Amino acid sequence: MDNYLITQPTPRHYVVILATGNEDAGKRATLAFSTACSAMAMDMNPHVFLVGDGSFWAYEGHTHGIHAPGFPPLEELVSNYLELEGKLYICSACDQVCSLLPDQDHLPIKRTGVEPRGLASVLHYTVNGASITF
Repeated sequence: MDNYLITQPTPRHYVVILATGNEDAGKRATLAFSTACSAMAMDMNPHVFLVGDGSFWAYEGHTHGIHAPGFPPLEELVSNYLELEGKLYICSACDQVCSLLPDQDHLPIKRTGVEPRGLASVLHYTVNGASITF
């Protein structure tokens, strides 16, 4: 009898890049996290990267009170995503630089579950994967 090597396909990564802060009242952030939660529900392998102004969403309190019509509140989307063990990264170069509001002199507390990563991680996860940017 022939022996066949059965291999599992490498899981495909789905990268959601959020580069928008609160200048649109959280609409793009809501879309990004809705997409990530949908990917989780479909057993995909999503990774959310917060880059540039999008790094704003990495901090406690920044999602409170954001509620785009037709969607759950942003805080609920982010919390659900993290509770489902979704991966949430902040660009290590953007962290503590792009995250400050103009009137802040110090950063608020980073929310639990946010990991700093270099931009090379985006490339790593998009090879043989897919990405969408908000």
